[in-house]
Amino acid sequence: MTQFNEKTVLEYVEKTDLRETILGKGELSSELISEGNVNLIFRIRNVDSGNSVILKQALPYAWRYPDFKMPVDRQRIEYETLSIESQYAPDYVPKIYFYDNKTHVLVIEDLKELRVMREALIDGEIFPKVAKHIGIFMARTLFYTSDLYLSSQKKKEMVINFSNPVLCKVQEDLVFTQPYIDHPNNRWSKPLDNIVKQIHQDDKIRGEIFYFKELYMTKAQALIHNDLHTGSIMLDQNKTKVIDPEFAFYGPMAHDIGTYFANLAIAYAAQEAHRTEPSTRNAYRQWIVESFEETWDVFQQEFLRIWENDSNGEWPSENYRENYMRRLLKESAGFGAAEIFRRTIGMAHVHDFWTIKDENLRAKAESIALDIAIKWINSWKYFEKIVDLSRALKESKPLI
Repeated sequence: MTQFNEKTVLEYVEKTDLRETILGKGELSSELISEGNVNLIFRIRNVDSGNSVILKQALPYAWRYPDFKMPVDRQRIEYETLSIESQYAPDYVPKIYFYDNKTHVLVIEDLKELRVMREALIDGEIFPKVAKHIGIFMARTLFYTSDLYLSSQKKKEMVINFSNPVLCKVQEDLVFTQPYIDHPNNRWSKPLDNIVKQIHQDDKIRGEIFYFKELYMTKAQALIHNDLHTGSIMLDQNKTKVIDPEFAFYGPMAHDIGTYFANLAIAYAAQEAHRTEPSTRNAYRQWIVESFEETWDVFQQEFLRIWENDSNGEWPSENYRENYMRRLLKESAGFGAAEIFRRTIGMAHVHDFWTIKDENLRAKAESIALDIAIKWINSWKYFEKIVDLSRALKESKPLI
């Protein structure tokens, strides 16, 4: 297949109805957005009117890492996942403008007025509505793609349609396997050497993580985003948009919840370096904790509300409902721990930590996150309320 460049992508756009329906008359420009690692991402803009869209092209490899082969079907999965999310949570995803299965192109709303949540957290911005928005987004997208709502036949058809084996294998390796063994893909700040050695030697941690690896591989509970971190969220004071669901598949709901919680915990830990004045740091951390707890409260309230109103009627048990929510909370802690481990001692690191130039200070911040992860993975079975998880943030300490 032909890989677009800044010239050929404009030639392609001219042949579609995007010109007339979205971009309008006038000169067009294209810009390759460098943030993408996997897909080619272009901003297509009408120079005269300012109208713009984001065009994504899936290649049979990761464009930044050509040796890493990837299925082009991931673009279909992203398109169909966004379509479903748009049905149940339209306020929290970008608009879809165009999809071409032959060229593996997806064109969506340009969210240029919004910030990537991860970068905003590094800068210490407060977003009073994000907890409500993400709580509702997760509740609706997870409930309405589960056995609680869909017919048995429809759910099983969707499991097949959203099979995503290559990208799931990436997660199985990078999240649930490699960080807990001596593997060449792993990397970490050198002052963490002793902590990493202890984790690699701790078979209790590894055994608990492997339980969640098994859940990830076998529990086809709902259509999950499968990469719901703060780098996949764009927002401002009033809007929140979840982007990039190309890893989506039918997996455990708690993976999405736990991954988001983990990245809030990472932001909390990283404040050790980003907010050097203690009172400012403590105040911002307090907001992160409050947002963390509110996210679960909103999620639980919305999930139970739509379960009450829109269930397919096959689960008439209050006891089962209570146990279901309790399991979700417990499992979110386990999946959250795995996400923290992989972001600190695995392969895929995050700007929260790697924008900290001083290696000793960076490692100190990372060790706070590791303290949270260790608490979560060792205690997840005993958690009953969201404050049990958030307490690990408030009581976390540097391990070096």
